Amino acid sequence: MKNWYLVSLIVLGFYHLTSAQDTSWTIHDRTNLVKEYVRTKAEINAATQYLTPSQWSFKETPKSWSIGQVMEHLYMWELITQRDTRGAIWNGIIMDDVKNLLEDDSTATHWIYEDKPHTSPDYTIPTGFIPGDAVLKLFNSKCDELIKEIETSDLNFRLYIRKIPTYNKNLVQIYMIHYGHVDRHLRQIRRIKSHPLFPQ
Repeated sequence: MKNWYLVSLIVLGFYHLTSAQDTSWTIHDRTNLVKEYVRTKAEINAATQYLTPSQWSFKETPKSWSIGQVMEHLYMWELITQRDTRGAIWNGIIMDDVKNLLEDDSTATHWIYEDKPHTSPDYTIPTGFIPGDAVLKLFNSKCDELIKEIETSDLNFRLYIRKIPTYNKNLVQIYMIHYGHVDRHLRQIRRIKSHPLFPQ
């Protein structure tokens, strides 16, 4: 990993001079990512850990998601985030991709935190088959893996790009979008719990 870090520093110095993209990456940046993951994990657990089976399965409307389904969806996105980040690392540093990355961090966070409803891809639609307590454990386990991956990496996250047909993002932006996505669904969970018919 130390050799990767040295390569990252060399490429960082080159692109700091040749690219409009901010390629700086510090321990402080890594710590902030970890803090957001720890925060969102804690808030998810505070909102769900003492739910009863009827509360896990309550739906605002027949077509709405229950809290259990929301959590299954969040677990699915943990798997997707892990796939995307590992894919970016596996591809290595591609200098043209770093130079040509158009979106900055604020663009990514604006999109994930906007109030406009988002449409989930069909492969992230929850089945509702996983009991609430079980899916919370799955979420927590995978979240811990993601946190460890961030904490122990020596890579410059701004130099690794995940190219997907719908967007290109660096590792920082992928992680930011992921914890922002958890925040979006925390709002949904709180709304479900505030429904007048939510079981008490």
